[in-house]
Amino acid sequence: MIVLRSLLISLAVCAVLSRVTAATLPAGFTETQISGLSNPSAMAIAPDGRIFVCLQGGNLRVIKNGGLLPTPFVTVTVDPNGERGLLGIAFDPNFATNNFLYVYYTVPGSPPHNRVSRFTANGDVAVAGSELPILDLENLSASNHNGGAIHFGPDGKLYVATGENAVQSNAQTLSNRLGKILRINSDGTPPTDNPFYNTATGVNRSIWALGLRNPFTFAFQPGTTRMFINDVGANSQEEINDGIAGSNYGWANCEGACSPPNANFRDPLFQYGHGFSSMTGCAIAGGAFYNPTTVQFPASYVGKYFFADLCSGWIRLMDPSNNTASGFASGIANPVDLQVASDGSLYYLARGSSSVFRVQFTGPGGTAPSITTHPANQTVAQGAPATFNVVASGSTPFSYQWQRNQVNISGATSSSYTISSAGMSDNGAKFRCVVTNAFGSATSNEATLTVQPPPILLTEQDSDSAIALASPGEFRDPFPLVDPFNLSSDNRTRVMFFAINLDLLPAEDHTAVTARAEDASLNIYPLTVEFVGGVPNFAGVTQVILILPSNLPLGQSVLVSVTVHGQTSNKARMRIQ
Repeated sequence: MIVLRSLLISLAVCAVLSRVTAATLPAGFTETQISGLSNPSAMAIAPDGRIFVCLQGGNLRVIKNGGLLPTPFVTVTVDPNGERGLLGIAFDPNFATNNFLYVYYTVPGSPPHNRVSRFTANGDVAVAGSELPILDLENLSASNHNGGAIHFGPDGKLYVATGENAVQSNAQTLSNRLGKILRINSDGTPPTDNPFYNTATGVNRSIWALGLRNPFTFAFQPGTTRMFINDVGANSQEEINDGIAGSNYGWANCEGACSPPNANFRDPLFQYGHGFSSMTGCAIAGGAFYNPTTVQFPASYVGKYFFADLCSGWIRLMDPSNNTASGFASGIANPVDLQVASDGSLYYLARGSSSVFRVQFTGPGGTAPSITTHPANQTVAQGAPATFNVVASGSTPFSYQWQRNQVNISGATSSSYTISSAGMSDNGAKFRCVVTNAFGSATSNEATLTVQPPPILLTEQDSDSAIALASPGEFRDPFPLVDPFNLSSDNRTRVMFFAINLDLLPAEDHTAVTARAEDASLNIYPLTVEFVGGVPNFAGVTQVILILPSNLPLGQSVLVSVTVHGQTSNKARMRIQ
């Protein structure tokens, strides 16, 4: 559906479909609501704790001491069509002394364009006439893919996210600033250390990274230089990208990780597909690292990255140490932005409910995981799949990390782990799972994988002739053999073959093994397996007693093979007198 490809256009549709109810949060978490915000698009928390909320129609509203102030901080004249409007806000690093803040909005006109302007605060309102435009972008054609997020980085520079305005080629050129991350000084000029300063010309020297479709939100991790860029996808994938100077993120050559890999493009750290489930969506919208001045949430949240999806209405949690994600909140009416306050609260902006919500941890309210079902040892044939499962009790949601020989397995982050085709290199490997929630973690017992190679019928050296004994009698220790005459009561000839790698599971008997013979004309003769057991005093050697059918051709050789657990042995030659 085309409507799901465009962020703010889809907001109106999704808002109708969403339930305006409280979010479902993990145990120990609560939320409070501040409503009255019509068509919100972005927010930022001032150093003094006030929350400034951008409304698409042009009002910049202020939440102070938990209440929405009646008077807007400022109202800018915008083009609010489609995804245009007032879309981003950032506070100057020296806001406490200079009172400067910056906004990103769409200037109306024929054609319109996006602009970054600086305003000066006087308490809870802007100084009249204080607007200073510092950045005017290229003229717009389409009403979607405007980007709009702006944040100051740890280097004191202002970073600006721009969409490619639904013109895919914009993302891959240095001749305009659309589909990019820009880096500018606070006066709008490009820093001379920008990665393309000596390659691009004029205003395009502000380009810091390219190859983006619609980076509606991004975030810096406090105390570090790390930056994550959320790029809204087109047909299949939503992306979280590692913000690194000079990077090309591949749009429109790739959506999600490039396939086949392309060294010219930087693949996302994390991506998720389109759909309406707890792990899929249609538009990534909002991102915030949990590194507050005061840690309020359980310690397991520190350093993690919250991100949200507009259509599926959830907030998930990404672990940058292994680029995996787990659930956090659901049932949200169209989240568009996330912020973490210095007191450790998480704020989310829900367009579908015209509100800001504050999430706090009140605890204890929950319990750490406890493993109730440990993964079990597995014995499988070579080439067969092997699956390990774990079940835990405790407060949900859980995150899972499987380990092989106590080393994390990349991407193995669900309650089960499957090896699609076990090889001999997997034989003896030990698997366990670490289950984590907000209150702690638990590690399962190790389960051992045993991989059985195909059975081998023993043959004479440098020959395919079977090592076999004819007409064995009863099968009692110590391995009695009788003379080569058929002494059986049914007058059917029996042959004893010897095999290795033919090990039955504890609950199995001879019925787990099948056998057949093949003559020179490729005719197949099923053979009855009468007994399978170990050879006393010969570790690893198995005796297989076969009853020969009466219709085997006489005076020629046949090739005999056995099958167990889906694996067939070699063919051993036996001559019928």
